[in-house]
Amino acid sequence: MSRVFDTELPFPTLAKTALADTQLRANLAHATTTIRNKRLKAVGELEDWEQLRSAGAALKDYSLDHLDELCIELEKNVTAHGGVVHWARDAAEANDIVVKLVQATGADSVVKVKSMATAEIELNVALEKYGITAYETDLAELIVQLGDDLPSHILVPAIHKNRSQIRQIFIDEMGKSGLAAPADLSNDPQALAGAARAHLRQRFLSARVAISGANFVIADSGALVVVESEGNGRMCLTLPDTLISVVGIEKILPNWQSLEVFMQLLPRSSTGERMNPYTSIFTGATPGNGPSHFHLVLIDNGRSSALAEETGRDVLRCIRCSACLNVCPVYERTGGHTYGNPYPGPIGAVLVPQLRRGQRTALEDSLPYASSLCGACYVACPVKIDIPKILVRLRSEIVDEKRREHPRDSELVSMKAVEKMFSSARFFQRVVAVGGLLGRLPVRTLRYLPPPLNKWSGARNTPVPPVTSFRTWFSTTHPNSNVTGPSPLTSGAAMVHHHDALHEGAPGHVGVDVAGREGVLSSIAAALGDRSRHTTLPIEREYHVSGQLDATRRRELLKDRLLDYRAHVVECERDNLGTVVNDLLVTHGSNSLAAPHDIPTDWLSSVSRDVHFDEPSLSVTDLDSIDSTLSGCAVAVAQTGTIVLDSGERQGRRALSLIPDHLIIVIFDDQIVELVPEAVARLTPTSTQTWISGPSATSDIELERIEGVHGPRTLDVILVI
Repeated sequence: MSRVFDTELPFPTLAKTALADTQLRANLAHATTTIRNKRLKAVGELEDWEQLRSAGAALKDYSLDHLDELCIELEKNVTAHGGVVHWARDAAEANDIVVKLVQATGADSVVKVKSMATAEIELNVALEKYGITAYETDLAELIVQLGDDLPSHILVPAIHKNRSQIRQIFIDEMGKSGLAAPADLSNDPQALAGAARAHLRQRFLSARVAISGANFVIADSGALVVVESEGNGRMCLTLPDTLISVVGIEKILPNWQSLEVFMQLLPRSSTGERMNPYTSIFTGATPGNGPSHFHLVLIDNGRSSALAEETGRDVLRCIRCSACLNVCPVYERTGGHTYGNPYPGPIGAVLVPQLRRGQRTALEDSLPYASSLCGACYVACPVKIDIPKILVRLRSEIVDEKRREHPRDSELVSMKAVEKMFSSARFFQRVVAVGGLLGRLPVRTLRYLPPPLNKWSGARNTPVPPVTSFRTWFSTTHPNSNVTGPSPLTSGAAMVHHHDALHEGAPGHVGVDVAGREGVLSSIAAALGDRSRHTTLPIEREYHVSGQLDATRRRELLKDRLLDYRAHVVECERDNLGTVVNDLLVTHGSNSLAAPHDIPTDWLSSVSRDVHFDEPSLSVTDLDSIDSTLSGCAVAVAQTGTIVLDSGERQGRRALSLIPDHLIIVIFDDQIVELVPEAVARLTPTSTQTWISGPSATSDIELERIEGVHGPRTLDVILVI
């Protein structure tokens, strides 16, 4: 049975357990420090990073301001391309939809791409209730699932496990649900990734149904964008006959051009790379080049409630990059499990209370306090979510609610006493005088205070007040300053009453008692209300949209970036292309080659290996037995070392570049652009695309980069000069 988070315990209770685990703290410190440093280096390469952040925030604000319109536009375009759109008002409706869709196929198991949305609604548990097994295919999610554990990070869910712990999980558990791990398996990350590849390989090739989320969905084309590294996402999005994507309504972007911003923000903020190894983009059903049946499940599940509030709307900008987790001192010391839900760290502390309006528990009330308010999360956020500001707002709501429901609570009584002290100059002076007496004690801190102040001293040492107060010192050293009573202090009570008035009648859960499409759209409309929609398109494009390098320098930059990804790069003239292709096949030890049916004959003129053209289409079994694939490309991005295949001329189906172990891609100078926006402008949003940045890779085991997880293990690139 899949584990779920216990949402009843508050953060401090959960944190005590985590703080006592020295191995956990060591793992976290290593991981967060490594990711932080990688991100700083990747972000530092872009001189227009702040302009990109502003553009990302503006695009998300526009999308949220026009969410009702964009949802309808998205539905129209997905449907036009053979997909089916389903609407779920809450987790129960979403799970019911997915269960029925899987049951309709007759399948009793599904393969899954890592998805925060499906974790949020606890989809695996719902599937299990109906005898459907969900197999996680992301390496970290596989580790968590096999270990009967819970994810602790948005990006690297098994960040709390080290290589020795992972090895033991694989040895003990893999054989219970598929191919067993080798008996002599070492704790070398490369060996561990190899065991995961072997364990999941046949499951990928035989799966009938896959379930995914999406990083973005594009309203004006209906395209879904899934960013990943290992190739497991590509396997799930390409090979099964049925694909079900569960996506939160806040993931919608207005148009194709928006992607140029987020494809620069997300990879550098999450993995600390210029671009993730793989990005898949597809629209609707893609029979012959992917799933024949596609279902998009749009979920609300509290998002419209958050949309109704200013701070809640800011939270919905989140692109799930996890940058805030990696800079948070609280997360680094306690880990993700202490947040009691799939969204840990600073973003979880503000997102979860917003999504669970009206059903808050002790956990939700404690999360806004799981922060030092240092502000590092705001500085790191690629879409400028002011998390500290939202945390303060949520804290004030909790205090206001407690004040109304429990007026005699010891903490509130203490705060009332403080309010009285700061409201009366005479009383304040008396308290200061008492403090001066305490200052004469022969200690520097007070470890124990009487109730109810012991709640404070139980978690921290209280400094002993100074013998001489600041007022006394100032009046002695500045006798002519004419400083009089504490007039600034008297405003405290007035401020409290003003704050209460601001929150009187604050919006709660938004929704109507109707299921499906009308229910979700009605909730969105109610959340948006009649307020002016001030955001407009297009946004100011103050970031770089066109490069300055000539063809030779673009090629050199692309080569440099590809080598960074540990791809193998060869330069040759067009007349020598066939010879170079054959040499690469010989070097790799390949005996067979798969090729699109329209590959030019001169590319194969010197090839001495068996060539299998994809016409008629090669089966999955055929492709799995072939050693190498040869392909052209649509465009290549020099700045990020990214090659885009769009299933166009000389490229063939997505499966060709996915299943064989060795991939050779040919690139000409006129296909190389310098920047991501230039590549986006060249591509058609409704084409089926695969963005490739080096071989498939993962850093899920102690953040050590490993090439060749589920996609091709070797990438050879031929630059034709």
